[in-house]
Amino acid sequence: MIVGLEKFTAKAPAYEARAKRCKTPSAFLDGDSLHICAYSALFVFLGSLSTTATAQGKEAAPYPTKAIRMVVGFPPGGGNDAMARLFGQRYAERFGQSVVIDNRPGAGGNLAAELVAKTAPDGYTLLVVSSSHPIQGILKKHLSYDPIRDFSSVAQLVHYRSVMVTHPTVAVANVRELIALAKSKPGQINFASPGAGTGGHLAGELFRYVTGVELMHIPYKGTGQATTDLMGGRVQLMFTPTLAVVQHVQTGRLRALGVTSARRSRVLPDLPTLAEAGATGYEFGAWYGILAPARLPAEIADKLHAESQRALQTQDIRDRLNAEDLDGATATPAQLDTIRKTELAKWTKIAAQLQLKFE
Repeated sequence: MIVGLEKFTAKAPAYEARAKRCKTPSAFLDGDSLHICAYSALFVFLGSLSTTATAQGKEAAPYPTKAIRMVVGFPPGGGNDAMARLFGQRYAERFGQSVVIDNRPGAGGNLAAELVAKTAPDGYTLLVVSSSHPIQGILKKHLSYDPIRDFSSVAQLVHYRSVMVTHPTVAVANVRELIALAKSKPGQINFASPGAGTGGHLAGELFRYVTGVELMHIPYKGTGQATTDLMGGRVQLMFTPTLAVVQHVQTGRLRALGVTSARRSRVLPDLPTLAEAGATGYEFGAWYGILAPARLPAEIADKLHAESQRALQTQDIRDRLNAEDLDGATATPAQLDTIRKTELAKWTKIAAQLQLKFE
């Protein structure tokens, strides 16, 4: 122990200043400068240890230590919003922190994406997206963000199926008849979607690509408005998640022709896939997931992914997904990165073939 250390404690700031001037051996030989420089240097060293320990303590604080915001680019009631609320509740229960659902509708989800892309990559602002998000850059001319580079993958939550439905006045009973009708009236059969660049729009464009028919796209500002106009006969066709229209199909207000996925629907098991029904090669695989701003620390992404997987194993969520015709997804953050890039490559080809530009 250094004798006399206590008497220098009160004068530490002055000693620190003098220590900075002790740059040569001769400076140590001036009276008690030797002691002063030694003690001052010690205080500087101890101070740096204290600062380092404090910084390390802050870095070691477990995530999360405050509320998490989950941003949704669509109004309440849609698929993105439902996933945000379902998994947000689980995060809140597991983490002991509030989870705030922030609905920012507009521009097919791009207003919300732009907001999240510009926030800090600290895990406290997340974006709930669907499988149409990765390809926005090839469909929109003036995006202020890059859907691939400006986001980190966090968790793929669920896969969902869509169903092709028509108004009962459309004189077709199956997919083959619809294809024949559309080819006899190019551009006269229209289909509704929740907006340009959304999953419902892309499902219709993929149908065009696979079958070679000409359909007219009618964009709306949400699934609710599009469904209302379809049931009113103002539009003729729509591709939409099964759960959104199953009751209308069962009551005869809408006619279902096929599901977009490779497997049949659990809630409409007698309905064929579009590929089985005549659109050979058609498959529209859709999903919901969570992204964060680019450069999110891997340990935070892994923690959120692990909690998502834990939630998917709970019986209540499994029962709910089964009832809503959803399948839990298992992709890791790294695998979701690959999925996003694969979607982009696939749709770059299709967009060029169909000359798709939504603005």
